[in-house]
Amino acid sequence: MPKLFPSSPALHCTRRAGLAFIAALGAAAVTGVQAQEPFPSKPIKLIVPFSTGTGSDAIARIIANALPASLGQNVVVDNRGGAGGITGTEQGARSAPDGYTLTIGTTSTLLTNPVLNPQVKYNVEKDFAPVAGLGRAYFVVVTANTPDAPKTLKELLERLKAKGGSFGSAGVGTITHLAAEALILRARVPATHVPYKGSGAALADVIAGHTLFATDTMAATLPLIRSGRLRALAVTAPERLQALADVPTVADTGDFKGFVVDAWWGLMAPAGTPEPVLRKLGDATLAALAAPETRSRLAALELEPLPLGSQKFGAFIREQTPFWVNFIKQANIKLD
Repeated sequence: MPKLFPSSPALHCTRRAGLAFIAALGAAAVTGVQAQEPFPSKPIKLIVPFSTGTGSDAIARIIANALPASLGQNVVVDNRGGAGGITGTEQGARSAPDGYTLTIGTTSTLLTNPVLNPQVKYNVEKDFAPVAGLGRAYFVVVTANTPDAPKTLKELLERLKAKGGSFGSAGVGTITHLAAEALILRARVPATHVPYKGSGAALADVIAGHTLFATDTMAATLPLIRSGRLRALAVTAPERLQALADVPTVADTGDFKGFVVDAWWGLMAPAGTPEPVLRKLGDATLAALAAPETRSRLAALELEPLPLGSQKFGAFIREQTPFWVNFIKQANIKLD
């Protein structure tokens, strides 16, 4: 039987175009659903711009273990050490601004490295969005626990003023170096910097009497103070620390009113990360910091929590920036 309406090439083309249009609509609908998936829908990478075993690595792993309880996704630590934290921080700045790559930011990587090193290729204000603060630590001014070593910060400064002396640090441009430089600049006393490859070697030479003093973190110095190998002269905190309740603050001595130097850590996302994503990450971080287990693990590292959300952490960074910029320029500290 002949067909009443025989097929034609034009009709086939029209039909194919219609099917293609329907398929395109379906693909767009799927894409729209995917775009609206609740964040996060996959694991999050946390770049640590230092090697494993460092303080930054320890803090990163504490928060990485705590965040899944609030986010519902794993957080994978990715150590990208090199150039004093610059390499990993640059990689974090270049990551996609979707919330799935975060970076541990520190006093060094965000504030001091860009001033000390003109080769730094990231701009903190333009390339990063603050997520939340994590923790902070203060420094302890220490000397050898021997009869001939200074017994107070005042004695240390008087000795430096009279005949000079040397101090050790974990390396040129490290926060332990800068903390000591801030002290001697404020005191207007001469002191020779002796850099080492890490705090362990620097403190060992203080104990041996090869250098007069050091200004290092609680985590590095407290075991040596408790064992009687180092003598604590002062802490750079705004008030006395519980672990060293009998040790005065630097601000308690002479003309050091208001003198506070700390090191801190926080989470940063690439600039352009959507505000709702930043807010969710920040809220999850604050919840993680409030957990007793997290606080206990931070305390074991002699760190106090720094529970600041995105906006407050951003304001905190901006408040701290002028001190470090002005101090480094005034002290004329440069990397060799």
